[in-house]
Amino acid sequence: MSKFIAERSYRMTDEHNDLVVCYVVHGENKKAALLALEENQSPEKRLQVEVKIHKSQRSLEQNRLLWALLGKMAVALSGNKRKVSTEECYCIMLEEANVSYDYLLALPEAEPMLKQTFRVIRKINEREVNGKKLNMYQYFIGSSKFNTQEMTELIEATLDKLAELGIVDSEIELAREEYKR
Repeated sequence: MSKFIAERSYRMTDEHNDLVVCYVVHGENKKAALLALEENQSPEKRLQVEVKIHKSQRSLEQNRLLWALLGKMAVALSGNKRKVSTEECYCIMLEEANVSYDYLLALPEAEPMLKQTFRVIRKINEREVNGKKLNMYQYFIGSSKFNTQEMTELIEATLDKLAELGIVDSEIELAREEYKR
């Protein structure tokens, strides 16, 4: 499969009134785009084209950093990750970073499905509705949906929380220096 990153795109129509889509590519991506064109330039071949927004690899690095920081927070809060889980710290930080959340009512047996859907949920309380026991859940949109700026804000909030808790080590200080810039 051929991949390259385009900076912008244009649309035109040809003499048969067919749509022509052009992508503008520069830098290192020019070579990849030319290779993609050469690899797939055969009159017998039809191409399946998939276009999606490019996400910076930075967000993958940010994700690894965030989870490392959350693990340190969990250990510092309880001495190990079993009493206060990394997931609980993640939920706390999503909330403290003012990330959007909402509430829903569901049957207790729906909780595993909710955890798969939302990744981070909190059971707030139980209610009885029409004679059925329902749980009220608070759910958060996970950081996997964040762009790099939103991840930066979440990491900065996590670094602030670690400082507030007095949790300091070389990895945390290195991250703090990186995010000051």
